[in-house]
Amino acid sequence: MKKKVLIVESVRSILERQVGLLERDIFQILTATSGREALEVHKNEKADIIIMDLHMPGLGGDEVCRTIRKDPELRNVSIILVTLLNDADEIRRCSEAGANDFVKKPIDKHELAEKIAKLLGIPVRQSIRILVKVKIGGRLGDEFFLANTVDVSTTGLLFECNRVLSVGEGIEVSFFIPGASEFNRVAARAEIMRIAPSRTDMMRYGVKFTDFKEGSPDSIEGFIARKTRR
Repeated sequence: MKKKVLIVESVRSILERQVGLLERDIFQILTATSGREALEVHKNEKADIIIMDLHMPGLGGDEVCRTIRKDPELRNVSIILVTLLNDADEIRRCSEAGANDFVKKPIDKHELAEKIAKLLGIPVRQSIRILVKVKIGGRLGDEFFLANTVDVSTTGLLFECNRVLSVGEGIEVSFFIPGASEFNRVAARAEIMRIAPSRTDMMRYGVKFTDFKEGSPDSIEGFIARKTRR
């Protein structure tokens, strides 16, 4: 079952950017642009985790957090507050409001992914997608097509191409992922899970790996580990 992630941000351009950071096959993304809307969405949807700006017009993130923690029907949710500063006052506001954790703007994608993974009890690498541009050979039935990856994770990838595909279709993909000393070939069966927004003439598709024919998630895991190593 997909985890429900509620993102709360009053500035729409920033909200859209945060949605892009967290678009995953394992997540159902919910959004709100105010504290009051966040409370309504959470009441109706019962989010698993809320990523919420501390500083918002009207009800601030800390006020919304306090309201949630006081309500027995709403309190069973993890909350990460987004701060402007990484100082003692901001951290204290988050802690006293009942937040589980905080992140500072601009949000570091990998830091946020690790904190979400910890709070939701999911494998951290499964939650991380890494931007990478490699050529893909794709096949739908007897028809072949070429594509380019946008990002990749151990469970799937986002790619763009001119081929029209539909959600639910099964395809085969093959590509070479950078390894420690060479490129590793990965070939897998996959399912189209979503059609993603694109700012170009290309179509963007999010796919989930269903079966590896050659290579394995370990090749992708190693690539992600090298990219996120600090």
